[in-house]
Amino acid sequence: MPWQGLDTPSSALGILGPSVRKNAAHWTVDELYANMRWAEHLMRESGGAISAEDYGEVAVQVFHGVGDWVFTPALYDTDGYRVDEFSAFLRSRGIDPRIPVEMQRHARGFVRDLAAEIAADPPDLVGFTSTFMQNVPSLALAKELKRLVPGIRTVLGGSNCDGPQGPTLHRNFEQFDFVVSGEGERALPALLNRIAQGRSFADVPGLSWRDDRGEAVANPPAAAALPFAAVPAPDYDSYFRSLGDSPVRHRVRPMLVLETSRGCWWGERHQCTFCGLNGSAIDFRSKAPGRIAQEVRDLTERHRVLDLVMVDNILDMKYLDTVMPEMAALDCDLRIHYEIKSNLTREQLRSLREANVLYVQPGIEGLSDHVLRLMDKGVSAAHNVRMLRDGEDLGLNVTWNILYGFPGETEEDYRGLLGKLSALEHLQPPTGAWRIALERFSPYFEEPSLGFAVRRPAEIYDHIYRLPPDELYDLVYLFDTPDRGISGPIEDELKKAVDAWAGAYARSSLSYWTDDGGRVTVEDRRASWPEEVIELDDRRSNVYLGMFQGAGRAGIRRRLAEGGFAVTEEELDRMLRYFVDRGLAFEDGGRYVAVALEVDPYRRKLVDGREVSASR
Repeated sequence: MPWQGLDTPSSALGILGPSVRKNAAHWTVDELYANMRWAEHLMRESGGAISAEDYGEVAVQVFHGVGDWVFTPALYDTDGYRVDEFSAFLRSRGIDPRIPVEMQRHARGFVRDLAAEIAADPPDLVGFTSTFMQNVPSLALAKELKRLVPGIRTVLGGSNCDGPQGPTLHRNFEQFDFVVSGEGERALPALLNRIAQGRSFADVPGLSWRDDRGEAVANPPAAAALPFAAVPAPDYDSYFRSLGDSPVRHRVRPMLVLETSRGCWWGERHQCTFCGLNGSAIDFRSKAPGRIAQEVRDLTERHRVLDLVMVDNILDMKYLDTVMPEMAALDCDLRIHYEIKSNLTREQLRSLREANVLYVQPGIEGLSDHVLRLMDKGVSAAHNVRMLRDGEDLGLNVTWNILYGFPGETEEDYRGLLGKLSALEHLQPPTGAWRIALERFSPYFEEPSLGFAVRRPAEIYDHIYRLPPDELYDLVYLFDTPDRGISGPIEDELKKAVDAWAGAYARSSLSYWTDDGGRVTVEDRRASWPEEVIELDDRRSNVYLGMFQGAGRAGIRRRLAEGGFAVTEEELDRMLRYFVDRGLAFEDGGRYVAVALEVDPYRRKLVDGREVSASR
């Protein structure tokens, strides 16, 4: 159901279909991309006033609950639902409510039409996969199907059913006969086999069901995470058939998705304090390296698509030596996206680039050592700046943001950072600066003593669900809590500084080269700095070159001594101060990182989808 993006097939449908075909052989499976049908319905019924792009704008607003609210009239069988209140809620968060309000007018008719189409030749069971804002659309369609075909069976699964959420959904919404909490590759075929054989459901792991008295029963979860060998290669034929027949095909550029690991190897050791994305499935498992290049080749050749999003939460580090060389050897111009840890070395990043990993999301999220420790990120600000510099140097597209609102952070953490950002304006800027949300399954949620003891289900849900407070608490993913960390003027200054960085990036460059004797020359053409060519003497060249991996004061002094340069503490202070004050190096926590890029006369920056020269 909506609001899966239109430009990617569903990994859930792509994997569950083959799982059922292999492990529940008596069943026939069809996949329905109702999200695409909804976009078509909006375009048609609105006379073109609502576009595929409008669909996409709503689909990304997961923290505002817009997509769920749009379908509330279909769930509650009413012409409109809390329109004025939710419009005011959106406006208070800087979101224009006009398109969501117009969409809501069409939701009821869409659900009725789709349910009638399915009911005309009813299947034995309809399964829904739900993440973020897919709950209410799924609840609405399941309810209408039950009205039209009372005997039809329904099952819901997906990340919205993890932990207590699944039993709570099942307990409160009778339109779902079954809800699966946990990995569906194991539970769904088992459920289908029990249905076909007329057997009890009591041994299906993570299944919520109703006994002969109509009482809700919640089975315990699986004792162990699913081995990745049991996860089949995805089948996306139904997506591409649907897209080929759809008028939205002219408005989207399809991308493939592939899952090569589950969980988070860093989170197993030190889960980031704010992150709840993995839920109960944080145990890290990865696909056998020998499968990956072949699956990539099979998908790209079958669908003639070269853009590939790896939906892993974090790259398996062993893939750098196993998978990436095989990917680099594929004879096709892939454009791959991976989420990585931000302390990868330059050579590790180079191996990704050679494997056509062009887009990375390194989870930078901060440029202050103190704040990064509060996040339990396991990296330093120096690591993050080095990542930005090396990513720019190697031609990677780096997606990242700055997070704030952590208990224990101070205004000085960000006041000091604001004075350093102009030194980085030739590097790829963050997408924005955002206050963290309190997410279910995060350490901040699980351990109220960490700073968020007062919490309630987020206000968005007041406009969506009609449930008692205790039931709502167990159902939702996001929670409201008093702001922690910075607020007020410094928060505004941070956001403005990030916007200024984004504006300066396209017209900024900072590059260096060395002569045969190892002397460094730096050319500065950044927007906020004097346009200048700086020639460093031998000592300063030695120091600057030593900063490229990130170095502390002791390491810099040791390098100078090894190069035959004797300096006093005062002289060393002056040199370090010069590089930082002149914006040639970034310093935090006593570690210094050179920020200039290796000179490249052919370097071009891609800004908003078009190439621009880095020079003025």
